[in-house]
Amino acid sequence: MSRLREMHGGKEYDPDWHHRMRGQGRYAELIAARFRLASQRLGFHEPPHALRTDIFRRPPVDSRQMSLL
Repeated sequence: MSRLREMHGGKEYDPDWHHRMRGQGRYAELIAARFRLASQRLGFHEPPHALRTDIFRRPPVDSRQMSLL
């Protein structure tokens, strides 16, 4: 049996909602653990920086550009 089938209960494709993109079993757990460790190592679980709008300016109006309105 292929690893794909092992992760999806013996099927290559499961059209059921909430089952398609989720795996089960040893290989799915291994992939999830590797992803979790890599994302922690790369800092993806840190809270995002606060959004600062004070550093942006409107671009100057270019009279050569026609309005889309």
